[in-house]
Amino acid sequence: MAYWQVGTNKETVIVLHGGPGAPHQYLRPEFDALSKTARVIYYDQRGCGKSDTWNSYIWQGHVNDLNRLVHTLAKDQKVFLAGSSWGSVLAILYTYTHPEDVKGLILSGTVPWYGEEGVYERTYAPPTTIQKLTMIEKRLITQSITGGQTKIDTVKITKEYEAYMGLPQYETTMSRITAPKAERLTQIRTPIILFNGTYDRRLDWADEYVKLFPNIKVHTLNEAGHDAWLSNPDLFFSISNEFIKSNSR
Repeated sequence: MAYWQVGTNKETVIVLHGGPGAPHQYLRPEFDALSKTARVIYYDQRGCGKSDTWNSYIWQGHVNDLNRLVHTLAKDQKVFLAGSSWGSVLAILYTYTHPEDVKGLILSGTVPWYGEEGVYERTYAPPTTIQKLTMIEKRLITQSITGGQTKIDTVKITKEYEAYMGLPQYETTMSRITAPKAERLTQIRTPIILFNGTYDRRLDWADEYVKLFPNIKVHTLNEAGHDAWLSNPDLFFSISNEFIKSNSR
């Protein structure tokens, strides 16, 4: 696996990108702001970006990769996990499997939980292709108008990124049927903050996660959508850094 480090603080936060299959670069430089309170580690998940391809992309393989990363780069240390979209699912799966390794979760772009403790068998293996995609968010800005007054406008924020489609995306997604059922997640006692927005909540599962996690706090950002960190990075990372500081004991 290819990985990168930013900062030298004592605490460690590992950033988990979305997709599945979208390399970590699209999260930067915004998530570098976490280096104010922690050493930030990024990595490209198996089969995308600068990391090697694999024969299997089931979610258990991703958990094993992350476990190897945690125990290599943060040996004898609990870490924070910051997951976006699919990365938030991976953060939850890792914490469910290895609760002893995790000090806190920063989740954004959460999606419905598809775990049914079912069976997955590969019957289809689509070829891997690289596609260029565009993220779109809304941002509130304050503008000066005549007479020394101000007004608040909404502007559109876009960001382009590449995604490795095909098997890395398909198998990771389809294998989630074998994950634990949602009700089993109640055993996760780790402190969690979850970000969502007031815009386009079709995939947002924040209300359900609040019922499952006993130690969670939700922050809803005005006009933000799936990627609240892009909509209002100043507020997002201010809250996140305070969360890391308050759970660094």
